[in-house]
Amino acid sequence: GGHDARLPSPSAGGSLAHPVRVHTTDTRRPAEETTMGKPRPKLTYRPPVPDGGVVVAFIHPGQVSAFFLSSIVTLLLADRSGPQRIVGMVQEWSSANVSASRNELTAQFLDKYTAEWLLWVDADMAFGHDSLDLLLDVADKDTAPIVGGLCFGMTNGQLFPTIYNLAVDPDTDEPVTVRAVQYPRDSVVQVAATGAAFLLIHRSALVKMRERGFNRTFPFFQETEMGGRPTGEDITFCLRAMALEIPVHVHTGVRVGHHKSHLLDEDLFDAQQTTQTGGDS
Repeated sequence: GGHDARLPSPSAGGSLAHPVRVHTTDTRRPAEETTMGKPRPKLTYRPPVPDGGVVVAFIHPGQVSAFFLSSIVTLLLADRSGPQRIVGMVQEWSSANVSASRNELTAQFLDKYTAEWLLWVDADMAFGHDSLDLLLDVADKDTAPIVGGLCFGMTNGQLFPTIYNLAVDPDTDEPVTVRAVQYPRDSVVQVAATGAAFLLIHRSALVKMRERGFNRTFPFFQETEMGGRPTGEDITFCLRAMALEIPVHVHTGVRVGHHKSHLLDEDLFDAQQTTQTGGDS
């Protein structure tokens, strides 16, 4: 079953200022059993969750990128020595059907935690230690309850920002999502959709989505289709938010790298743009 791993606070004496709960799958004996004939002490004191508490969630195929590992460690260290907003971390093994794992962890966040914010991070992303703080600085439960960092994907060797707008397919007259070619730098922009690779979501948005009941098995994330084209589970999530009149934003000042054969980030995107325009930028 799952258990909570607690990290000591950097405060004097190593007292637990705000224990970080890490949900893992473990076969070790529970804490109430004995060790070397002596009962293990139970930790019964749980300090209150700080205002704006955050739970970090990620799914993985059994391993994570070294970029992700380094980033998540520096994020946790910065948080522990500063605002101490991160109150938990949940993770789940995922097959190709990522929707099931995303929905499972989202439900865990709602049912097992009281924190306000859920931060989704893909296990192949690279990000700065201040990335969460930058998102929280602009996020708001009413006006900006879903805010993503600036992430990139690649298709046919070309990078693109995971920023999507709505358009109408001229052949079918049906709405479709289209990728943004350019974007304003260091800005918070409202979008139709973005990916879940680095996505901060307020609890209230998830509660509304669950209550709406889009799908009993996949209440939040689901691979679907739009305009006769396949639609990823994260895009579906954003479109469901739109249907509930919940705005989605991207903070283009929160630059996140995507670890593939090399790191897909804004520097590489700019280099590609420079090449395509013959050196003019």
